[in-house]
Amino acid sequence: MSGAAVAQREIPGRGVGLVAARDIDAGETVVAEHALLVGVSEEFRRVCCASCLAHGAATPCSGCGEVVLCDTCRDPASPWHHGAGHGAVVCAAERVASAWRPPLSAPDRERLRFLGACAELRRAHVVNGDARARARLDAVLRLCPDVGPAGEGIDPREASAAERVRPALEAAVQATIATTEANTAGGGLLRAIAGDAIENAALLAKETKNAFGVMAATRGGDGSHPNDGSDDDRRVRGGAVYELASRVNHACFPNVARFDNFDGVLSSPSHEFYVPHRDGPNPPGPTELRLVAIDKIPAGCEVLMSYLPVSESCARRRRRLRNTFGFGCECERCVIECAWATEDGAATGDEGAYRDASRRAREARDEAAELEADAIADALDRECDEKEEVANQSLDAAELTRRADRIPPTYALWFVRNMCPVDGCGGTLAPPHARADHMTCNYCGERRSDEEFFRRLDAGAG
Repeated sequence: MSGAAVAQREIPGRGVGLVAARDIDAGETVVAEHALLVGVSEEFRRVCCASCLAHGAATPCSGCGEVVLCDTCRDPASPWHHGAGHGAVVCAAERVASAWRPPLSAPDRERLRFLGACAELRRAHVVNGDARARARLDAVLRLCPDVGPAGEGIDPREASAAERVRPALEAAVQATIATTEANTAGGGLLRAIAGDAIENAALLAKETKNAFGVMAATRGGDGSHPNDGSDDDRRVRGGAVYELASRVNHACFPNVARFDNFDGVLSSPSHEFYVPHRDGPNPPGPTELRLVAIDKIPAGCEVLMSYLPVSESCARRRRRLRNTFGFGCECERCVIECAWATEDGAATGDEGAYRDASRRAREARDEAAELEADAIADALDRECDEKEEVANQSLDAAELTRRADRIPPTYALWFVRNMCPVDGCGGTLAPPHARADHMTCNYCGERRSDEEFFRRLDAGAG
């Protein structure tokens, strides 16, 4: 179809989101764009490229020696050279962080990496006159939350973190200036590149609420996961921020699925997202993301994605949404499942302990308080899971039948059709293009044919 698929609109009570600008077919790419910024996680900085997050990079950066780069991002002739994640300021920040005393915590080192990438965009604009770099930074700053001139809208967690990493960030910027430009502005250049306290805290707040976690997983040559249970903990190798995709609001029953190309899924012939004779000679780039329609989306409807695995329980899902993104989800699925949980005497995620844990996480003013809040939340999740497992084991046949009978057919059909059938995956299935005869999981790469789906449906699976 021709014409833009989506448009940005103010959504009452939800900020700026995306809505369908026209009727969108199932399998149609709703958004396709490259990352504004990426950042490798501390755990994976020795095995994933700091510039494009590709797994298996093995060559240490010659400038800092603290991260690795893939061959493509090391090549000065490549359009992805130093990409969106490892410019001069970030490289200097890695050197500074390696010698900083007392050492920065892993979360703060990742925050320094992100703010260093933002400072690199300022440097490219201020020193080199690169208007595109400034536009990328402005695109990040336009994301939620809205921040007032005195920092209104920034949680204490991000405000205190920005202050903690500020000295290391300024040291990194100063090192970059000292090696590339004469600092003749009496500190003005340092301030222009490093940014002020409020803007950096705002950037951290926007990164917290808008960055997509890029899952770390061992994949096969076609970009698929092995499905052998080796990565069930769903560790995150890094994060990426996008101009449009980061605008998309959450729903626990999404109508689009996110597919990225950090491991070549979009370029893999077996998945059919990219077909040269159909799409042209240029395959998707390493940081490209696509939002693909799971089903038809009528014009005017909001485009919605799930921020979390669709298999997560009601209580855990709602706690994580409140803790990280600051909202209580009231989508159709949450309304149904909260009613069931209340009826069954189970947790909904709205209990005082859950709300208190979320509040403590957002209001943490130092590293110790942040770590404590995270530990409390994790303990609550484990306790909830254990109670639910024990309760489910004690259910008799009559109670199981009663619970099954209350499930609306449309609710059950959504999971049978759209949730990956691989045990423990929790990914979302979507057709890779409008004429596809199969659906692909956006997490493990599982491919399920339409024929298999109807066969399972006829057999009563799900």
